[in-house]
Amino acid sequence: MSMTSLDSVRRSATSASKPWAGDPRNISQTLELSELRTYDAALETLGAYKLTGHFPTELEIVLKDLRVLDKVTFDIRPKAPLSDCRHVEFRPTDKVHRDRFVEIMRTIEKRIGVDSTQSWWMRLFQ
Repeated sequence: MSMTSLDSVRRSATSASKPWAGDPRNISQTLELSELRTYDAALETLGAYKLTGHFPTELEIVLKDLRVLDKVTFDIRPKAPLSDCRHVEFRPTDKVHRDRFVEIMRTIEKRIGVDSTQSWWMRLFQ
């Protein structure tokens, strides 16, 4: 199920089991993801020459490749002008334990997170 709007994009997967005692919707983590690294990872995954540049689609490709698309839902915040950084809030689905969710977040950040060692000229525009 997906909904698209100008302000945010939300993607979710459904789940039949409920292993947590608490409500997993109360748990979330926001990551700063690089549009360029997401695009490159999606190109590599598909073995493609070129993609459309649609960040939500490319993010889904990367999450599917990491085999976590059905384990998390996400909201994409609006992008700041002249920035490669996208703020994406992730939430676990009902069937994912907290420890696994933390592991998934580390994996995503490692693969497509914003590089903290950006060049000086990129930091000027942020």
